[in-house]
Amino acid sequence: MLNIPSKTFNPEVLYIFDGFWKPGQAAKQHFHGFIELSVIVEGTSVYHIGDRTYILKQGDVICLNPYTMHWEEQRDASGSHQLHIGIDNFQLTGYESNYFPSYSPILHLGDYQTAFMETIQQIIKEKNSNHPYQDLAVKHLVSQLWVHIFRATASQTIQLLPKNTKKSDKKKLVNDIIYYLETYHAEDISLESLSSKMYISPAYISKLFKEETGDTPINYLIKVRMNKAKELLENEEMPIKEVANLVGYQDAYHFSKLFKKYFNIPPSEYSKTKKQP
Repeated sequence: MLNIPSKTFNPEVLYIFDGFWKPGQAAKQHFHGFIELSVIVEGTSVYHIGDRTYILKQGDVICLNPYTMHWEEQRDASGSHQLHIGIDNFQLTGYESNYFPSYSPILHLGDYQTAFMETIQQIIKEKNSNHPYQDLAVKHLVSQLWVHIFRATASQTIQLLPKNTKKSDKKKLVNDIIYYLETYHAEDISLESLSSKMYISPAYISKLFKEETGDTPINYLIKVRMNKAKELLENEEMPIKEVANLVGYQDAYHFSKLFKKYFNIPPSEYSKTKKQP
């Protein structure tokens, strides 16, 4: 049974998204830096989570821990109605912050399924109302959702991972960013475009990347570009401007300044030294 500190358990509701998916609609692969609860309110939907695919139906509940890569698509001709809840400041005794220790992202609530879905309908109703203190009411209802989930875990409907297990995908996420930077280094990449692709804030990407690598994403990208340029200058016969373009720089002067900064020699001089017999 989970140890829930009632005096300090105070999850923050980041958003409630009440969405209707049309046939053929699909999301891009993404992840979040917090827990997301998703519920199929009506219809069916296909979720791709990590390397697995799930065909979900009305009443199914998905709990995604931070940095879990996923995307969904609507194959059913009738579409679907889904509710997505972003949750931060989630802490269970014995586990890392913002982590729910389930073996599966799909939660089977057993005897608590009906009560859970009734609370979901209350949340939808509250969000569509203009009642005062709406945010407070929604926070209370989301806490009630967790009570249903915790009670399902107590009855072993949900299989839990052991205490002190840290199933963080931070390293994998950083590796994905590194792969993207190394593969698409010639494209116009900025922290903002990387943020848009990864569905996470620029500040958080920088923080996470630096924690894992000791460098910022943009500095890492520059190093990749400079090493690729060095390789081109050593093995290819081409103007400096063309080398600059091939590694992602439209401005040859800016490229030359960066190259000299990294290797203490202008690219034109480096090219000459490598061509000498």
